[in-house]
Amino acid sequence: MEPSRTRVCICYLISTLLIGFFIYILVSSNLENRRKLGRLREDVDEIAHVVLHAAPGQGETKHLNEIVDGILKKRLAGIWDDLYAMKKQLRLTECAGVRLSAPQTMAEGGGGGGGGGGGGVGDGALVERSMRARVNYAAEELGAKVYDVKAEPLDSGNVVRSVLGLQYSANPPINMLKPGMEPGNCFAFKRAQAVVTIKLAQAIYVESFELEHLCKGNAPNNDTSSAPKDFEVYGIMATSWQEFKMGDFTYANQQPPAQNFAVQCENKYLYVRFKFKSNHGHAEYTCVYRVAVYGRSEK
Repeated sequence: MEPSRTRVCICYLISTLLIGFFIYILVSSNLENRRKLGRLREDVDEIAHVVLHAAPGQGETKHLNEIVDGILKKRLAGIWDDLYAMKKQLRLTECAGVRLSAPQTMAEGGGGGGGGGGGGVGDGALVERSMRARVNYAAEELGAKVYDVKAEPLDSGNVVRSVLGLQYSANPPINMLKPGMEPGNCFAFKRAQAVVTIKLAQAIYVESFELEHLCKGNAPNNDTSSAPKDFEVYGIMATSWQEFKMGDFTYANQQPPAQNFAVQCENKYLYVRFKFKSNHGHAEYTCVYRVAVYGRSEK
């Protein structure tokens, strides 16, 4: 009886120490976070003081935002252009045996812009791969996100996975916004139909978008039949959530792995919606490796 009571006391003591240690870690972490927040506030105050001192009389929020945006655009725009050009050049070497130019008529004629003269009417023309490298506003590294997905995941999943947002854990939609093109590093869904809405890094006038799949030499068993084929693209305005059709397009298999489609848009879009309707023959699933959206923030 006595040894049993001793064991209970020891277990109680150990549990108390562990709980105390855990509380200590939480309190320490909270204090450290508060110190960091304090330093951050001081840095922000110092930056605001410098900016306001450099531009007296323009202390309103609007003017301050314009100053900060101007500094960021001036400092970062050129860097992003250079980095993206380097990445695109590296991808060109992956499929050296693939033709780098393509006919201008591979995509079907773009359907009319949805209402109001503004949505965007795409002629469906496939732009040559040699076009000048530009900033991809659908890149995750710039802050773009997958806003909504309507597709059937490869795994049947369950209620818990659905609640936690893990239906596409093996091949998540965010893969479309990442630069990696390793086999399997894609957004995969059952059969051939899916609707994906992407929130761009910022609202832009869309000028073209790009769809990319593996080249045949890099695909398992040289099979690229899971590549998307026919699809529609829509632009969505942030203020009204109004949807405008940019056109109907076709991704041509066995052509350059990255295919660029030009569109004409009168409105500024923060969201771009892709409606995939078919693939190149795979009966079980479709893989979308990469989506890019190009444009300009001002007319």
